Amino acid sequence: MQLEINNLLFDDAHPKCGCTFSQTNGQNFAFVSALDLGMAHARLKKPIVSRYWGAWDVNHPKDSMKQILKTGGKWPQLPK
Repeated sequence: MQLEINNLLFDDAHPKCGCTFSQTNGQNFAFVSALDLGMAHARLKKPIVSRYWGAWDVNHPKDSMKQILKTGGKWPQLPK
């Protein structure tokens, strides 16, 4: 899946993009790593990895991804 919403790009074929799923209390959530490309009139030379999370509907993955990229909560890079 490849989506560009505002200045964020999610491409599951890109090594810096990814999506991890979790379920709690019967609800599905996704934690997404996407690329911040910068504003359309001032693209970044090197995209920045941005992380968002939100509700996930297994029956509508593309719509879920769009919603997460538009309004999802931010989450920091976790220590390794």
